[in-house]
Amino acid sequence: MNREQRLDAADAAIRALAEHRDPATLGDGLSPAMARACLTTACDLLDRGSLDQASMVPGCPPALAAVVAARGVFAAPLEWVALLAVAGSEVILKAPAAAPAFGQAVAEAFSTQGLPVRVTTDRALPPVDALVAMGSDPTIAALAARHPRARLSLHGHRFSLAVVQGSDRELARGLARDALLYDGRGCFTPAAVLSLGSPDHARALASALRDELDTHSRLLPPGARDPLLGPLWRQRIGLARALGGSPGPHPPSAAVLSSAHFEAAVLPGFLPVHPVPELSAVAQLLAPWRGWLAGCATDLGDGEALAGLGFERICRPGALQAPPIPRCHGGQEMLRPLMAQRSLELPQGDQDRR
Repeated sequence: MNREQRLDAADAAIRALAEHRDPATLGDGLSPAMARACLTTACDLLDRGSLDQASMVPGCPPALAAVVAARGVFAAPLEWVALLAVAGSEVILKAPAAAPAFGQAVAEAFSTQGLPVRVTTDRALPPVDALVAMGSDPTIAALAARHPRARLSLHGHRFSLAVVQGSDRELARGLARDALLYDGRGCFTPAAVLSLGSPDHARALASALRDELDTHSRLLPPGARDPLLGPLWRQRIGLARALGGSPGPHPPSAAVLSSAHFEAAVLPGFLPVHPVPELSAVAQLLAPWRGWLAGCATDLGDGEALAGLGFERICRPGALQAPPIPRCHGGQEMLRPLMAQRSLELPQGDQDRR
């Protein structure tokens, strides 16, 4: 296939996935409505024009690439498979053994269109030219050690936040969607909202958030919750009440907590709102976590004021769970670290001997 044919084939594969008759079978425990919403969001981002633009990275694509998916955001590997297939690579998608259905559906959709994509649940991958991996930090370290000669794009533990100055319903609606999609799994779920201003301002935002979380959870109900989350949820709710907050009686809910109780981890079903007086205090609070920051939802205009804090991506509230294509990872275009770069200064023979 030439590039145009690969683009057409990838586009057709993604459209077929978007129309899957039963997304709940792919969603790793998500409710039918939530699985459908997440699948639609992921597929809509990957239109033909976006794939074309994002895959136009100079260099030589890997002949064989592996994409290792983690449990949580079931649709996360789709963009990588699509970009590598359009670039001209053969792709092995390593699906989670406990939740292989989406990986199987992706491989079927792409291979039906003539693109060389296959799925496995075997941890023992063959030697590959390039490796994309998502998972815990120990998993990422182990994969890197097993594939020392591969071109790597590795994505370990990260977390996201919101930094906002408003408290209106529209803002709360966007933040509620960010918090609820994928049942609070994945690195683009906000761990907390940092509300610039007074505690009273934060309380107004938390009140609006409770209403919007309740409304959205009726439209997009969660799947079965991990029983281990129950004690953690009750602990955080009890803390909020003890400190004068007004959390709701059941998840999902939001409550005001002082920034002294900030935690760099998502608790599904609970979105803390931390009052922070000004941006300098935000920078101080986040300094220890700079290497783990993923996305930031903000209503501070174009986000320029947050650009130096270390976030990978800054977006409007409501768009955290919809990372655009093309975009950068680690300051580079997504495919760039996976492409063999050739110098324009050396003769071809010299390059081949390098």
